[in-house]
Amino acid sequence: MSDILVIPPTEDIESNSASASYLQRARRGLSNLLLSTNAIKTKIISTNAISAKDIDTNNIEVNTPPTEITDTEAINSLSVNNDIIKTMHDKAVSFHSNHGITTKLIASGFLAIFLSACSTLPKTPHVAKSIQLTEAINRHYANKKTQTSSDTTHSSKNVDSSTSPQSESQRKAQLAQAVSQQSSLHPNLSGYHPIVTGANAFAARSVLTDMATESIDVQYYIWHNDQAGQLLLKQLWQAADRGVVVRLLLDDFNNNAALDKHLLRFASHPNIAVRLINPMSFRKFQTLNYFTDLRRINHRMHNKSMTFDRHLSIVGGRNVGDEYLSNDKNSQFADLDVLLIGDVVQDINNSFEQYWRSPISYDIETLVKKNNTQSGAVLSKNSKSNTENFIASLDKIHPDTSGANIDGLKVYNQALKNSTIDNDLIHQQIPFRWAPITFLSDDVEKLLKNTHPQAHLVFQLRDLLGTPTKNLSIVSSYFVPTKDGVNTLIKLAHQGVKVRILTNSFNATDVSAVHAGYAQWRIPLLQAGIEIYELKATASKEDRENKLWRARSQSSTSLHAKAFAVDDHSVFIGSYNVDPRSANINTEMGVVIEDAELAHKLHVAITDDLLYQAYKVVLTDQGRLQWQTLENRQLVKFDKEPDIDLIDSLWINLMSSMPIDWLL
Repeated sequence: MSDILVIPPTEDIESNSASASYLQRARRGLSNLLLSTNAIKTKIISTNAISAKDIDTNNIEVNTPPTEITDTEAINSLSVNNDIIKTMHDKAVSFHSNHGITTKLIASGFLAIFLSACSTLPKTPHVAKSIQLTEAINRHYANKKTQTSSDTTHSSKNVDSSTSPQSESQRKAQLAQAVSQQSSLHPNLSGYHPIVTGANAFAARSVLTDMATESIDVQYYIWHNDQAGQLLLKQLWQAADRGVVVRLLLDDFNNNAALDKHLLRFASHPNIAVRLINPMSFRKFQTLNYFTDLRRINHRMHNKSMTFDRHLSIVGGRNVGDEYLSNDKNSQFADLDVLLIGDVVQDINNSFEQYWRSPISYDIETLVKKNNTQSGAVLSKNSKSNTENFIASLDKIHPDTSGANIDGLKVYNQALKNSTIDNDLIHQQIPFRWAPITFLSDDVEKLLKNTHPQAHLVFQLRDLLGTPTKNLSIVSSYFVPTKDGVNTLIKLAHQGVKVRILTNSFNATDVSAVHAGYAQWRIPLLQAGIEIYELKATASKEDRENKLWRARSQSSTSLHAKAFAVDDHSVFIGSYNVDPRSANINTEMGVVIEDAELAHKLHVAITDDLLYQAYKVVLTDQGRLQWQTLENRQLVKFDKEPDIDLIDSLWINLMSSMPIDWLL
């Protein structure tokens, strides 16, 4: 199964990749530059001395050192014969030319040294406040385990708390009691409920945040500074006002200065802590990080989870942002989450704790400097004033501000209005399916390359799922199978396994470079009898500018889900893409659900019933690719890849020929 999920040998990635080779050469070049600096300086002094000696020997009287003589001054101020003038002229020109080149070399070297020195991260990653907050909430849960009484109020004495209305307090207590009752009825099992639509995904996160009474632990690869991100920040702050401990752990790759300011304000709340994992050293000019620390920042935390009171958790493929929650007018992602209950939630919490406590997870206060505006906007003795100031700083969620999208706010408000998840949980009406569920996650040390490849999530999947014998269905937004993965899939197909693949079409993908790592393998896969479907974008036309890396500038849909089913027994749902980056570079997480019904649903979902939303890629009798889809109930066939022009085709062919699969 590991070959299917793509694991190029680790040594190939480190030793043979173009990127690794470039970094090694760059480091050697910088070392040589440093070692030769003294020699260069000596050469300058030597050149200067020789020029002075020659001038003195010919009895030339000068008023300035040779290094300051210009051509015009030398000719006009010296009374010598023409030969001597010519000799001096040549020496001056040669000296100034060499001096300019040498100065530039030295300046470049010192600039590189200076940038590298400035790129160091703080020595102490965690501040006292967040350490104490973590200790307090963990001590609270440890004490709960030792209690034998049925205390259903779940109010923590270790954090600041305010009194809620009695009816609301009772309602939240009923939720905790309902969750506990359902879990007790299914010992050694966990419950899951799929969250398919973006509206439900937003509503679930929002409502459960409002219902939490003790803690909320949040871990995401992307948290956008848009309406979705700001609305959830507002609700998390309000939860903290009720005494809930909120810990927000974000990967730093997609962060920016504007979000930094919001996060710093957010972390000023006494019940909130924010950490950024594997952060960028340069906060304002982030491009500099690629020149000073590319190898480290190439490893990213791709994990996605949100856990409430340690008894409910949402995991899957979604990040936090308008496009992930189906409320972006330019692009929307088709994605999949699962709401989890039961024993598996504790495993998710254990993984979060490992990442949270890691020395490469830095409190936002250690990375972003406060200024008077930022600190004064929130911190005061009046908690109500602090809340008002923080909410006022969220410029995307107020209808009267220029940055607000009124229609977008209406969509989110309607999603909350339509949601019944709170009442359904309380009355045990959510149709949880109970099954053996195993949580899998990469060790945080993978970000530092301190783990053995066989400890990676992809090997855990291989051991847990085994080799398919009947069916293998793969849903992957970024499908980069590599040569070894293709050979394994072909071998399975020849053994009688029905293999189905759903991925993005070129027009739908949000990272078009990934398409090059997939497109070259379509013919051999189809020749083996493997079925391939490519999700269509909803837009008929798009601006092709910057198509290589970002796919859309107008409304479209892109597949972002990551799931696969093996035979009639197991389904994986999580953050893992079937590509080398997920296997070897980024950290990932997800759950394996042992449920025949769920596996069957995923298998039958990838069929010709998709033809209104996807292309089916087939081979013609001449062995050429053809794309088939339904439009107006009519079968339409394309002999050329849809929505791709000559420039796009040239780029894909070029990138397909380059050894960059490991990077995609």
